[in-house]
Amino acid sequence: MSQFALNECLLLASSDATANPLAAPIDLALWTLVVFLGLMFVLGKYAWKPIIEGLNAREKGIADNIESAARAQEEAASSLKAYEAKMAGAHDEAAALIAEARSDAAAAKEKLMAEANEEANRTRQKALADVEAAKSAAVRELAESSVDSAVSLASNIVGRSLKKEDHAKLIEESVKRFAGS
Repeated sequence: MSQFALNECLLLASSDATANPLAAPIDLALWTLVVFLGLMFVLGKYAWKPIIEGLNAREKGIADNIESAARAQEEAASSLKAYEAKMAGAHDEAAALIAEARSDAAAAKEKLMAEANEEANRTRQKALADVEAAKSAAVRELAESSVDSAVSLASNIVGRSLKKEDHAKLIEESVKRFAGS
C-alpha cells in the first residue's frame, strides 16, 4: 500500500475516534425510516392482519368451546337431577308396592282365617246337631224298646193288651222322662 493510502487510513481512523457515535447521518436515518415504514406496511397488510384474524378466530373458538362445555355441564346436571328424582320416585313406588302387597297379604290371611273359623263353626254345629239327633234317636229307641218291654211284661202280668193310644202315650212319657234326666 502506498504512503498516501496509509496516511488517509490513519486520518480516517483518528477522525472516527473523535466522532459522536449517536450522531447519525440524515440520509441513513431517512432510509432506515423508509425501510421501517415499508416493513410495517407489508407486515400490517400480509402478516399482522391474518395473525390477528387467526388469534380472534381461535379466541372465539375457545369461547364457543367453553360455552358449549358449560351448556353440556348444565344439561348433565339437569339430567342427573332428573335421574335422581326418577330413582327417588321409583324407590317410593317400590316401597308403596311392598306396603300394598303386605296389606293385601294380611287381608288375605284374615279372610282365610275368618273362612276357616266359619267352616269350623259350621262343622261343629253340624256335628252337634248330628250328635243331638243321634241322642234323640237313641233316647227314642231306648224309650220305645223300654215301653215295648214294659208293655209286654205288663200285658203278660195283667193279661190284657194296651190300646195303641195308651201305648203311644206311655212312649211319650218315657221319652220326656229320659230327656229330662
